[in-house]
Amino acid sequence: MSEIGKLKKFFSESFDHKTQILIRVAIIGILIGITAVAFRKSTEWLEQFLFQNYYTKEHWYDWLYMPMVCAIAGLFVGFITVKFAPDAAGSGIPQVKHALNSSGAIIKLRTAFVKFIGGVVGIASGLSLGREGPTIQIGAGLASKVSKLMGGKHRKRAIASGAGAGLAAAFNTPIAGVIFVIEELDKNMSSLALGPAIVCSVSAAVTCRILYGNFFTFHFMSEHEVSLIHLPFYIGFGILAAIIGVYFQRSIIWGMDVYEKKLTAVPNWAWGGVAGLITGIVGLFVPQALGGGHTTLEGVLAGAYTWMFIPLIFLFKYLLTVVAYGSGVPGGIFAPSLILGALLGSFTGHMLNLGFPALNIDPANFAFVGMGAFFTAISRAPITSIVMLFELTGNYQLVLPLMFACILANISAERLKNGSLYRDLLERQGISIKEYSTPSYLQRFSVEDAMTRKVDWLKHTTTLEELEHLFETHDHSGYPIVDENQKLIGVVTKQDLLHAHTSKLGDKTPVELIMSTNLKLLTPTDNLHTAILRLYEFKIGRLLVVDETNSGKLLGIITRSDIINFEANQELDY
Repeated sequence: MSEIGKLKKFFSESFDHKTQILIRVAIIGILIGITAVAFRKSTEWLEQFLFQNYYTKEHWYDWLYMPMVCAIAGLFVGFITVKFAPDAAGSGIPQVKHALNSSGAIIKLRTAFVKFIGGVVGIASGLSLGREGPTIQIGAGLASKVSKLMGGKHRKRAIASGAGAGLAAAFNTPIAGVIFVIEELDKNMSSLALGPAIVCSVSAAVTCRILYGNFFTFHFMSEHEVSLIHLPFYIGFGILAAIIGVYFQRSIIWGMDVYEKKLTAVPNWAWGGVAGLITGIVGLFVPQALGGGHTTLEGVLAGAYTWMFIPLIFLFKYLLTVVAYGSGVPGGIFAPSLILGALLGSFTGHMLNLGFPALNIDPANFAFVGMGAFFTAISRAPITSIVMLFELTGNYQLVLPLMFACILANISAERLKNGSLYRDLLERQGISIKEYSTPSYLQRFSVEDAMTRKVDWLKHTTTLEELEHLFETHDHSGYPIVDENQKLIGVVTKQDLLHAHTSKLGDKTPVELIMSTNLKLLTPTDNLHTAILRLYEFKIGRLLVVDETNSGKLLGIITRSDIINFEANQELDY
């Protein structure tokens, strides 16, 4: 027996099932926390190596350094992504959303590895992308692999836990990590999976705090109280954030289309080089628009930029994010959206202060609220935004205006455009995610996932004598009847045989003369919620499954027990 096999055996024999789940997700969370810290430290080190020690403007050729470094880094990242893991392109959040809402989709470990390398090099070189989306996908990939190694039969719950832990580790926000999974990634997440997801996120966040430091990600406390008279302005700002956020959402898709439809002469692996070159040129004049933008965001919250300079940073941050994301290199739009929201909020606060000086409005307060409102507009996850901003800063003073702005941003954005940016990105790939408001967890799965494929059936030429013998020797209450092409044509039951004896039909009478043709059928693509409703509606114990594309060929049977057992496995196995 291999070492992995011994580990699986020890793990399964030493702990009960629920304890196994908690241990597994705790281990996954610790690994994700370590990986997130490594991602962040690597990005910081590489950024310092590339620019702090070597970038000056003493000579004319020094001006070429930043564009050259950014272009080469973009080429490298684009090449390894296209060559080794195309699924690593972009933020990774749409890919995780697909894996959680479809049957059979997984997050490969190779994708997570390329995401790590590509994300570090791309963000450190200045591409306007964030580390949060990649950390979510990396966390989901690690969770998927670790769960498999430790004997998990179903990995969707592990992927959900790992995704939440990825956000928790990236931002040091364990509560927001779990809420984001429920609100945006997996809206059909079951209550039984919530506990392990929390354990995974908490263990990831604790690991990060031990390794990186126990402090808030951003240092911000409001210096001015928010009066009730200010609330209408925050409500109006929520609508403004929605308008610009929806436009940004459309711009991201437009940017991707430009690369695919306009830059046909440039191979797709070189698109990152194009994005890097543009980024490097802009970075010579507006370095605040580069990279993940943590320092820029700290400056906005601290009021370090004048109202005249803020629109310039916003414009180029907006442009560089569209350019970088459209190129297909690994990196998220989570952090850039927070920075854009903060810049928009700060500028709005400055304008209100100029127009209404007596109100004593603090632009930093609007910057804080803007982070949540703008992210809400593109993600349609207002609860995540509210909780995340509180966890990022520890600032409770602005929760009320933050709530108003986020809710108004969500409602307004949904009226302007249905669906989040992550859903748009999936639909652009031809992937449609069905999200149900009903509590039925079974709508996510098809009949094919749970049905019994081995079915005892009879030919239409079977005689009553043979049928009676089968009922006497087998514990069946009925049999499906098929023709010579295995097409389902009817069902015969013990009750039908009893009626045949009452009618004094001969023993050699074929069953097709007594079978029932009033069939209650399903197809493999019907969902399990439909199946359970029909079982109760018709007051029967089983339904036959036929191939809708092959003249009604019998494929299987599904019972209440099949559905109950399948649901139990999905809920409990990680």
